[in-house]
Amino acid sequence: GGGGSGGSSGGISTGVQSSFEKKVWTSINAGETASVALKNGVLGVTEVSFSVPSTVYGVWVHVSKRDSLPSSVSAFSGEVYKIIEITKGPALAKAGAYTDAAVNFKVEKAWLAENNLANGAVTLHHYESGKWTELVSTVGEDDGTYVHYSAKTPSFSYFVIGQKSGAVAAAPEAEAAPAAPAEEAAEAPAEEAAMEQKGMSKGLLLALLAAVVVVVAVVLYMKKKR
Repeated sequence: GGGGSGGSSGGISTGVQSSFEKKVWTSINAGETASVALKNGVLGVTEVSFSVPSTVYGVWVHVSKRDSLPSSVSAFSGEVYKIIEITKGPALAKAGAYTDAAVNFKVEKAWLAENNLANGAVTLHHYESGKWTELVSTVGEDDGTYVHYSAKTPSFSYFVIGQKSGAVAAAPEAEAAPAAPAEEAAEAPAEEAAMEQKGMSKGLLLALLAAVVVVVAVVLYMKKKR
């Protein structure tokens, strides 16, 4: 915000909630850094900044959220969180008119969880010269609702906040059945064997006792007969 008095501290911001943010500067002095702050988390981007090597006049930067990419832009493969378009006025159109461009953005933790993506599995993708380029994104603060990121960009155009290439969604963790302690597992067969052996010994003893009873009965019978 601020007045339109010139310099990067000046500038007038306009925008429609959840749709776009535009900032206009009367002038930006050489060597200064200008920025567009976006307070609405729906856009995904929180700040766009850039520096100018020479003093420029009548500068504007427009940041808007898109529901889809136009047919002139190649399709993006991977999970998409937000599609953003950043455009600039004629004062920044000349090659080298601005440098050190950066985009700060944030992603809802609920979206990361829904897609089984780790914080580091998200990055900013930049469209230029007919192809998508993955920008190096630094993971910043976790405020409890959003995870914040920052990335340098060579220019302003279409951007996708989304899944990093090669990042695989983590499979939900399956609940494993509790394993029996090693000692119990080792003791179980031994106990079964001991019980089996005990049962066999008891059976053998009963068989021998029955045989003795039969022999005694036969001997008594023979004595009576005599």
